[in-house]
Amino acid sequence: MGSPKAARSMVKQRICRRRFGALFAAALVAAVLAVFVFSDLFAQDPNASSQFNALRPVRDASEPAETGKSPNKEDLATATSDQELDAGNSVGEGGTAKAVPAQGERSTGGSGLVQYSRCTPGTGTTICDLSNQRYDICELCGDARTIGHSSTVIYVPQSRTSNGEEWSIPAQSRKSLPWIKKVTVKSLNASQLEPSCTSRHAIPAIVFALGGFTGNIWHDVSDVLLPLFLTAHQFDRDVQLLITNNKPWFIKKYAAIFHRLTKHHIIDFDADNQVRCYPHVIVGLRSHRDLGIDPNSTPQNYTMVDFHLFVRESYGLPAPEVDIPYRADKDDPERKPRIMLIDRGKTRRFMNAPDVLQGLDWFGFEVVKADPRIDSNLDEFVRLVDSCDAIMGVHGAGLTNMMFLRSGAVLVHIVPYGIEFMADGLYGAPARDMGLRHVQYSISPDESTLLEKYGWNHTVIKDPEAIRKSGWEKVGEFYMSAQDIVLNMTRFGSSLLKAIEFIM
Repeated sequence: MGSPKAARSMVKQRICRRRFGALFAAALVAAVLAVFVFSDLFAQDPNASSQFNALRPVRDASEPAETGKSPNKEDLATATSDQELDAGNSVGEGGTAKAVPAQGERSTGGSGLVQYSRCTPGTGTTICDLSNQRYDICELCGDARTIGHSSTVIYVPQSRTSNGEEWSIPAQSRKSLPWIKKVTVKSLNASQLEPSCTSRHAIPAIVFALGGFTGNIWHDVSDVLLPLFLTAHQFDRDVQLLITNNKPWFIKKYAAIFHRLTKHHIIDFDADNQVRCYPHVIVGLRSHRDLGIDPNSTPQNYTMVDFHLFVRESYGLPAPEVDIPYRADKDDPERKPRIMLIDRGKTRRFMNAPDVLQGLDWFGFEVVKADPRIDSNLDEFVRLVDSCDAIMGVHGAGLTNMMFLRSGAVLVHIVPYGIEFMADGLYGAPARDMGLRHVQYSISPDESTLLEKYGWNHTVIKDPEAIRKSGWEKVGEFYMSAQDIVLNMTRFGSSLLKAIEFIM
């Protein structure tokens, strides 16, 4: 195992090499510039900039958007990680999706190829799939009509020979939550009259719900933004979003992401008094697993790398080929590896935070201390994250901000006692899937405040597996909500050395 002295020596050697390299490079650049100036061939590169306009949900075409302040929610308990659930994206006989080249602008992120799916009406009436354990979804191809104020979507099939059907769809990716807003989907038969259209649209639409556990960034991403990417990105921004159980603060906070998903007005579905007619409507959001994508379950073969690049593109962050800051900024010989320390609020806190900060400095890091909250300016915060080479923190929602790091950056993931069984699935695997490096450090009992509270002979310390078998509520009660961390910086040192090796 390495030592803090060795780590500091490694950083100092790297800085010395940079100083020498910078002097040599400066001399070389001066010589080259002299040649260019003398020959009148030197040209300046223009600076490019991009701006995103914030999107706001509208009640209809004429009514101004509602504004709201984001709730200051603390970290909500996450349900036990789902293990490789069947994605099951079939839409039955209601219609088939044909991939054709998209019109207009195309995404430059991800794989570089975005397929625009247009629907061809089928001959049957089975348009909803309720078989997936995570989500329900309906896909209506042909004549679909949304009636927002009654939370209803009507499908008018070409053939009305069969009996009409009706489904009640929890319109988000966690259908097990009883408070997720439901949307009624009806397929009409010959005896039922369809409502008259008050507005007609030549674009597809997606109807989905907010609510659930939103207000916690892990759930914001895992339950809404990632499933919305899987469902909407194929349309290359030419899609309308109709949101039930709307949260104006959510749209405001993630305006850059919504702007990258749609170029049309976002409709507050519950307040919409129109009958909108579309050629293609999807009700619900597709989802594969917690904060993850199964490429084999998407017609577009999306991966977490695609999602990572999509997010970075949304905020105008440096392109994929730009290295992590420590390696990219070769002109600064004084630069140290930069690590963002995520400091939790009420639970799983660092009880010896000054020692942690001193230890990080001892190992040669420049520390950026951050406490990201729901009401912070996300556009500014993502740039702060992007300026770092690593994020470090105790297992919790704040680590989701790793999605703003550059490819090749490091997540230093500190796992509290008793929750090792779910740590990798919720953060480790997503980090690796996005192209990040992952360093996991599981604390020992004597680094947990649970030891002082319960003692060595209590089941909480002696047998975490027994607590786990007693149910998620007990896991949450003891290991998620009642423990703080006293980090042993000597024991933790080997993990920091590994992070430094990844950065350099």
